[in-house]
Amino acid sequence: MIISKDSLSNKKEEKKDDVIIESTEYDVNPLVGIYTAVKTILGDLKRDEDNPNSPPLFYSIKMNNGQLTRIKNNLHNTEYALRFPAVFMHFIDVRYLVSESRIGEGRATLRIQYVLNRLNNSDAGYELEGYKIYERINKAIQTRKNEFPDLTERFQLEYFDQLESLDDGLQPFWIDYEVWFKDYTAWKEKNYVSRYVVMPPFTNHSDQTDTVNPEHSEDYKTPTIEDSVKFQEHS
Repeated sequence: MIISKDSLSNKKEEKKDDVIIESTEYDVNPLVGIYTAVKTILGDLKRDEDNPNSPPLFYSIKMNNGQLTRIKNNLHNTEYALRFPAVFMHFIDVRYLVSESRIGEGRATLRIQYVLNRLNNSDAGYELEGYKIYERINKAIQTRKNEFPDLTERFQLEYFDQLESLDDGLQPFWIDYEVWFKDYTAWKEKNYVSRYVVMPPFTNHSDQTDTVNPEHSEDYKTPTIEDSVKFQEHS
């Protein structure tokens, strides 16, 4: 995930023993960013692709918390009014890598469930509508994901399916995407101190700039390269 300058919520500097200590706080939530980016892309889809003034393809785009199950299965539906076609999204199998070199990296699956509401879904002209919309969703995401930093780590199509029962006025389909993301602790750099290390004879004070070496310290005379680099037989 690319971190832009705008995502930095706070940057603090303090001086201690004439050394500037810098701490950068990152206000980044990768899962929220991924959801918001996909919601924006799907919200921009139009029913008529060639008409920018056409109604949206999806009237409701929500985080999935069981709305469809309650609407379809409860005898006395108490769900808030939802307008279809609709999209419900949620993350599954969210996990983090634990190797030393990949701290803060995570993997997850974003499940996008889109629900159509065509009563004559078995007619010849509409029986493949769900597959056509699946193609439109995937094409829109793959085309525009470069516009959203949260989708640039990896956002790859993984799975597509539909439920078998499409005869109750609501036809649900779902698409799974494999997503990679990077998460940061509250402070990426805490009490960070910038140091220049001089290790003669390979580096010396003459290699430093005036800013780093304002007192113009002299180079070290020892050890020499001849003392440091040589072949020596071991008994």
